[in-house]
Amino acid sequence: MRDFRDLSWSDGAQTVLALLPRLTVMREMLDEAPILSLAECCAAIVDGNIRKAVDECFKLTSALINGCYRRVTGNLFEDYILHKLFLDSHIFARMASANRLDEALYNGMKEDLDVLYNLRPLSGETLYRFIQERYRDLRQRTRQGKDSATRLAEAAWGGSTVRPAEENVKLQPEIPAFLPANAPNWHYGEEELRDSYVADEALEEMYHRFIGSDLEWQAMAEDLWNFFAAYGSGNFLRERIFMWREGRLEPMGDIRVCEIQPLLEREYRECLSHIIEFMRGSSSEPLMLVGGEGMGRTTMLFSLADELPETRLIYVPECRAVHELTPLFSILRDQPLKFMVALDDSNITGFNLRVIPVNVLLVSVVAQNASAGCDFTRRVILPQLKLDSFSEMVQRLLNADGIAISRDTVRSACVDHQLDTKGELTVAAAVRVANGLRKQ
Repeated sequence: MRDFRDLSWSDGAQTVLALLPRLTVMREMLDEAPILSLAECCAAIVDGNIRKAVDECFKLTSALINGCYRRVTGNLFEDYILHKLFLDSHIFARMASANRLDEALYNGMKEDLDVLYNLRPLSGETLYRFIQERYRDLRQRTRQGKDSATRLAEAAWGGSTVRPAEENVKLQPEIPAFLPANAPNWHYGEEELRDSYVADEALEEMYHRFIGSDLEWQAMAEDLWNFFAAYGSGNFLRERIFMWREGRLEPMGDIRVCEIQPLLEREYRECLSHIIEFMRGSSSEPLMLVGGEGMGRTTMLFSLADELPETRLIYVPECRAVHELTPLFSILRDQPLKFMVALDDSNITGFNLRVIPVNVLLVSVVAQNASAGCDFTRRVILPQLKLDSFSEMVQRLLNADGIAISRDTVRSACVDHQLDTKGELTVAAAVRVANGLRKQ
């Protein structure tokens, strides 16, 4: 590994400029703000353009701070490199996730790992030292040089002739009178996970392996491949729940809704059992979840996803035709993960089950009176609640919070609600009644 602290400004800047063009698989990094500024800074150092070198050095620091790269190592530049390796959906990550080996691409990644391994020790202080050394060198040369007037005077006293230098041609950019006193600091703390990603257990191991190992990164190309092959790539390492809208996957954040599980336990367990069968590879039969408005159909799905952390839920709020899901299926089939694709109130039929990836369980969430799609032969129907079951549901919500209210009081509140709403006995209504009783 290169130790830039032992290099002079010339060797250090030239080393960086020699390393960067070697990137192939990760070559898009050359067009990103941090590496662009790093290359411009080193080129300016070599050219003697001190003003530009200083400006690019601090632009590089700004890009590292504002680039939304995951804070992990305690060093902004290392964070950037590891973010690009592990969390970007680059071509190597996609190839490994899809388990399709291209040996030329694999070998190219090994070379890129060597480049990034050698760049990793660079620090803001060391880069700024290169600028300071180059600055002192240029000022020293300026003091030692002789202008045309001095040369002519010496020639006249010595009886010789000399041609004056062309002072109108600036061989070097203007040298500033002074430099900013403090170098940019890329260090901000200790190595630790400061946020939460769904694949953190595996990511943390990879961070330790790449940061703390004495092995050169080139030797860990297989480890990187195995990581993506097991845990997927891109946003699937960060999030578990997504929305498919207008041809894009949008993370929905960490949604936790658990009230539905004890309220409709039989139906919940039936859905859970089918999803577990899918996870085990026993069944990929599409599932239809049927229920009236307010019965918590979508809430149940989010609760199921919460209980099964190895799954990824793709929520599709609108889908008018089967072909709208083709791009989504293309994305999901190239991941090693299991997905539930939930179509909310989408009464579309005509699915060719052979085009649905084997790692996708299709779930249709429909209203009670919707026409049943023949493609969804596995169905779970949420029951229409009667007053007794509705009252029991409210009682269980209160008991779960440790709130002691008599059954007579609960039933009386449920009867009042039924009269006021002309018979609305749903899961959502039970939650509202329970909330009202909590405030009394």
